[in-house]
Amino acid sequence: MLTKAARLRLFLARLTAAPVAASHDEALALIATVLNAVEDEHSGVPANPANWRTDGRMYPPQSDNARASADLPGVTGYRSVAHRTLIASNGALTIIELSTNTVLIEKPGGDGKAVPSPGK
Repeated sequence: MLTKAARLRLFLARLTAAPVAASHDEALALIATVLNAVEDEHSGVPANPANWRTDGRMYPPQSDNARASADLPGVTGYRSVAHRTLIASNGALTIIELSTNTVLIEKPGGDGKAVPSPGK
């Protein structure tokens, strides 16, 4: 089994290597597919989203944490325990570590455009 930090790095590497998504729903599904595969292979913890607080497994963004961005039209934000995931309608995604505000990954959408920055 790998540590959570090692699993996160593996998830980010696989997500980077994956084909781009063309829509919000494709990007959300891509994140879920890649993260669940990494966790199934390397966490040693069976998937049970009801235990997300205590089981040590990472779970993909959930729809009950979705919020439309007030300053970024067409972008939906998802709040997780340690990360904020932004997904644009074109399939672009950005994952930000909350404790440091560090961008962990920026992946363009199917049209080649990234999640816009506020004010752009």
